Amino acid sequence: MEPSMKKNIDMEDKDINMEDNDETLAELKAAAFEVLLLNPGSEYADWQQTLVLQYGTELVDAYGQNPPEVYAALNDLWESPYEDINSGLEYNFKTWAAAFATDEAVQMYYDLTSKMKK
Repeated sequence: MEPSMKKNIDMEDKDINMEDNDETLAELKAAAFEVLLLNPGSEYADWQQTLVLQYGTELVDAYGQNPPEVYAALNDLWESPYEDINSGLEYNFKTWAAAFATDEAVQMYYDLTSKMKK
C-alpha cells in the first residue's frame, strides 16, 4: 500500500473514532442529566456516585478504565455545558443540579417541557 493511501485510511479511522467518542460522550451526558432529573437535590458527590454505580460501562467507554482519570473527567463534566433536548436550554451540570434541587422543581420542569411540545 502506498504511504499516502495508508495516511488517508489512518485519518479516516481517526475521524470514525472521534465520531464514536462524540457519540459516547453525548450518551454519557444524557445519562448524567437523567441522573439529576431522577434524583432531585443531588450534589456533585451524589451525582458522581450514581454515575459510577449505574453507568459504569458508559464511563469506561467515554473515559477509559483508569479511576483517577475517570474521576477527573467527571469533575470536568460537572462544569461542562449540556443542552437539554426538551427545553433547548443549555447550562452546566452544576447549574442543572441546582435547578432540580427539589421534587417540585423537577415537576415544574416536566410540566413546562410537556407544554412546549404541544
